[in-house]
Amino acid sequence: MRILSMADLHGRAEKLFPLKGMDVDLITFCGDLHNLGTIDQARPVAEALAGLGPPVLIVPGNMDSKEIVPELWNVSGLRTIHRSSYRHGDCGFIGFGGMVIPDPIRLKYKNLYFHTDDDIYESLTRLYGDISDSRYKIVLAHQPPRNSRDLIYNGESGGSVGLRLFVEDFQPDLLLCGHIHENRGEAKIGSTKVINVGEMRRGYYAIIELNDEIGVEWIEP
Repeated sequence: MRILSMADLHGRAEKLFPLKGMDVDLITFCGDLHNLGTIDQARPVAEALAGLGPPVLIVPGNMDSKEIVPELWNVSGLRTIHRSSYRHGDCGFIGFGGMVIPDPIRLKYKNLYFHTDDDIYESLTRLYGDISDSRYKIVLAHQPPRNSRDLIYNGESGGSVGLRLFVEDFQPDLLLCGHIHENRGEAKIGSTKVINVGEMRRGYYAIIELNDEIGVEWIEP
């Protein structure tokens, strides 16, 4: 299986047009398709992603508001898997979007996909049973796990502790994420391959090859 994996488009629909007709079986999008804004601004971007051809699995980012997600995405033909599971062939996917907010006061912003580390760990643990018998078990997230492709510009870690603990405990085959634009690349947590696919707004994305091993082709502008 070939997967086109992207994240962090931030509303730049024109970046998608050259990808139409690409020879892939599935597209995964790891959040921040939009850059907040209105539903009228968001609609052409969602339709452009859905119009690339292959099925699209997507989770929201911290810049994708609940005024847009999931209704617009579902109407446009995108498959939202935030807090849910999905099977495609011999691959099982579970998804959790948004980002962890350490300050509980900010959790009151109900229009944004903010959550706690406990929430992400418990939710993914419940979902894992849906895909545990799949040949490939794949997590789709927006925020990276803590200390794994999550270094921000000042050298601090911006990843989720709860997501890290889930990966350590359950060892899925692959975790796809974005969010931290400046730390694109690949890492390992035990046997799990972690891939921060990069900022699509600048033309960065990845092609994942699932054969006997998991291969990654890094695409740059």
